[in-house]
Amino acid sequence: MNFTVLLSAVIKQLGEVASIAGSAPNKEDITQNILICAENGVLTLKATNYNIELITVINEVTIESEGRITVNAKKIKEILGNLDPNVLVNFEYIADKALLKISTPVSNFEIRTRAADDFPSFDVENIDQTIVVQQKQLKNLIDSSIFCVSNEDFRDYLKGIRLELMNGKLDVFTSDGHRMAVIELKLEGQTVQNPSGTFGAIITKSCAQQLSKILEESAESTVTLQFTKNAVLTTCNNYSLASKLINCGYPNVRAIIPKSIDKSVLVPKDELSALIKQISVLSSKRANGITFNFGDGLVRFRAENSEHEVSTGSMPLPGAQDPIEISLNAQYVREVLGAIKGSDNVLFCFGNPIINVLIKPEKEENECGVKSSYIISKVLI
Repeated sequence: MNFTVLLSAVIKQLGEVASIAGSAPNKEDITQNILICAENGVLTLKATNYNIELITVINEVTIESEGRITVNAKKIKEILGNLDPNVLVNFEYIADKALLKISTPVSNFEIRTRAADDFPSFDVENIDQTIVVQQKQLKNLIDSSIFCVSNEDFRDYLKGIRLELMNGKLDVFTSDGHRMAVIELKLEGQTVQNPSGTFGAIITKSCAQQLSKILEESAESTVTLQFTKNAVLTTCNNYSLASKLINCGYPNVRAIIPKSIDKSVLVPKDELSALIKQISVLSSKRANGITFNFGDGLVRFRAENSEHEVSTGSMPLPGAQDPIEISLNAQYVREVLGAIKGSDNVLFCFGNPIINVLIKPEKEENECGVKSSYIISKVLI
């Protein structure tokens, strides 16, 4: 194998693929490596950790001789990451030494290889469902919800993003048990490919993160998600991604969404976020709670910690006339406010009794046609 490529044409893709490699627990496992294939006039890079697989194709390459080999992902990323991106890099496999020689006009590196035949492949079953959506819409769905995914291990269904397709509408749910994102998107001409008329799947957080990276934020071109019983697959922007699904039951989270809103208050988003950041400095580390008191054209804030240190603040809100009191996790509120794009104001909505708050943008849909709302449970301070 011998090929030459401009480093700037490959470095970004290499970084994405290398982020998948090396995450398996066994440090001697071949999934610490990247599979490099120079065949049929293109360069292909592939990595897996058994749960997720990422492949990228680079067309701007000059291949002198074809071949396939694997090299340590961390080493090759570090080597290439320190080079001038505008340099031409030559890769040559030295078979008798089982080394890959990496050469530039000013430097040379030789790193050990392992046979490509040992590299695992991702088994794909029959496709049960496809979902076609614009790239910018799918990225918006993911980025608007992924921060609510749980980092804990005790409930599998909380560790991913739930997709539900019904009646031409795609609903996305994420939750960590204390807050929940509810994202909605109407899809034109989309049908469910099973007799029940509904489809649901949970993609992993790592799959969603990687998918968000390879999608283009402003692209109106479509991307197709293909679902098997156990996996999701997609191809876009010279990347192919396959990932195992989280196979478990999902609760009826729609029951948590307030059926009726008794009171709502319009709040300036950025001003609120800045004030919460100030007041939360003295909040309890356990609950990170701030008490919101709406009424008389104001919202008043109060935080207190275990040392009885107190911080308070207020901001005028002409629409906040009725008395409402709720204590919320400050970080949760600020993350929700940060996730809402394209709207200067947000609505704080309350049912009766007040056990949570529903926060949503003033505009019902953003520029991608996505509707978002977030539910945060009150905390005890």
